[in-house]
Order: sequence, then C-alpha cells, then structure tokens
Amino acid sequence: LVVALAECQLVGGECFDDVEHLRADAAGAPLRAVAETPSAPTARQLAYRFEPGHIRAIERAQARVGNELDRRLGRDVGEQATLDLDATETTVYGRRKRGTGRSRNGGLAYNSYVVTWAQRGRALTGDLRGGNQARIKASQSLTLLGRAERLLPDGHGQITVRGDSGFYAAELMTGLRKRRMRFTLSATRTSTMWAKLAEIPEHAWADAIDMRCAQAAELAFTPEGWAHEPLRLIVRRVPVTAAELLAGSPKARRRKTIPPEQLQMVLDGQLDSTFAYSFIVSDIPAAEKTAVQVEHFHRQRAQIEERFKD
Repeated sequence: LVVALAECQLVGGECFDDVEHLRADAAGAPLRAVAETPSAPTARQLAYRFEPGHIRAIERAQARVGNELDRRLGRDVGEQATLDLDATETTVYGRRKRGTGRSRNGGLAYNSYVVTWAQRGRALTGDLRGGNQARIKASQSLTLLGRAERLLPDGHGQITVRGDSGFYAAELMTGLRKRRMRFTLSATRTSTMWAKLAEIPEHAWADAIDMRCAQAAELAFTPEGWAHEPLRLIVRRVPVTAAELLAGSPKARRRKTIPPEQLQMVLDGQLDSTFAYSFIVSDIPAAEKTAVQVEHFHRQRAQIEERFKD
C-alpha cells in the first residue's frame, strides 16, 4: 500500500481518489513496483489501520534504503549532518477530517512538522498536527530530532540543527546541548534583541556572503534559561528604503524586522531609509565559522521550502 501510494504521488496524485487514475494506466503497470494497485476505497480502509508504530517502521525502512543508496554512490558516511526542523501547512476540506484545526487563515488544515537531512535533501521523520497548533513544544521538537538522529547512518559526523524563530527556546537549546547537537536558531525580535542591537559598533559589520547589500555582525549573548557559556548572537541587516516600506501593507512582515522607533521615523518622513534586521543564536565555535559564515549557513535553511515542494 505504501509503495502504491508513493507511486500515485509521483505521477501527480494528491488524494486517495487519484489512485483510480493509476489503476486505469494499464500500459504503465509493468513499469510500477506495484502492478496491482489497490482501489481507492481499499487503500483508504487499509490506511486507517496504520498506527504511529507503523509510520516509524516505514521511516526506518526508508532510512535504510537511503543509506544504502548513499553507500553505493560512495558518499562520505562520516561527514557532518545538518538537520532542518520546520513546518508546512496543508489545507484540507471536509469537516470529518480527524485531527485538523483552524489555521490562522480560517481554513481546516494540518501542520506537518518535518526534519530533513540538508546534505541529502530528504526528509527523515515528521509529525502531523492540527493546523491550529502554530508551534510545538521544545520537548516535542527534541523527540523529533532524536528520531531523526537514529535514522542517520552509523559513524555520521557532527550534527547541527537549524530552525526558525517558531522553535526558538532555551529548553530546546539545552536539550540539543545534552545530545551534543549544535544549533543555529532564528531568534524572536523582542525588546531584548533590539537592546542588544544597539551594542554593535558600526565598524563590526561585515559584508554577508551571496546576499547583495546585506551585512552581519555578532555579540556574545546569554538567553534567559541558558545555563552554559555565552552563545553567539549573529545579526544580519539589509537596507530598506522608505518607498519600499510605504508601498507595502501596514501589516507586512518586513515592518516587523525594523526597530520600532526607526520604523516610525521612516513613516513620519524623517528618514529616507533604514535597516531590516534578523537575529540568529548559535553555539558553532567561532574557530570553525565566522559570523558571516554562520549567517550564510543558517540562510541555506530556506532550501527546506524546496523539499516541501518535492
């Protein structure tokens, strides 16, 4: 059933009813791994039998296949592994969909929390939750990452976890430290972050890698609840003109990336331009990566959007 559904998705299927299109393709049957594709009603009924334990077993089998593929391709087992933790929302229809929730857009949806292995470009594990759950607890994220780690091949290198501000929490960072995983996490723009920004001298800014006009700088930072050595707070700034801000919606996300007092001065016509800022907290040693290198590494996290499309 699992392979048949995968083959259905590979040819564009999006729901159980699309299995019937695959069944009707008699000419393509010899090319498929499952020539006798189950009917849509049968597939739907069989799917109801799957419990979380079955899903975990499928993930383990998928990981074994992936690791064997890597071995045959001669890929380095011992290289460092980057695990990207992110979520994607899927809108669904029908009030009888179990476990759904109303998303911020008002529709019924699921949130898929997925851990992908960046170097291989493939998902390792995930959890499905209602669309009304904007974020999961740090303990749940750690459970996901623990499962993902167990799916990596024996002898893998240092693990580094990347995540956006929805996952930023001292509890998560502490848990990662216990598991000897490094991290780069986007930090929420709070009054604390704006205050830290004021401590950066102008000469500390350096040009970012592969991002026009962007610059990065860093400070030592100890988040509330963090009981270890100070972390690295890496800040990226990008110039924004008043015309760009005024042309957008008052609710645009870009406005939230600008210090409130600077934004007001732009809106009042006192400034022609300002900077938009992003904050990253990391424990990657400075001896291994400079601030601009960490910022560039963390920015590659955006590739997960391509994985979601896949």
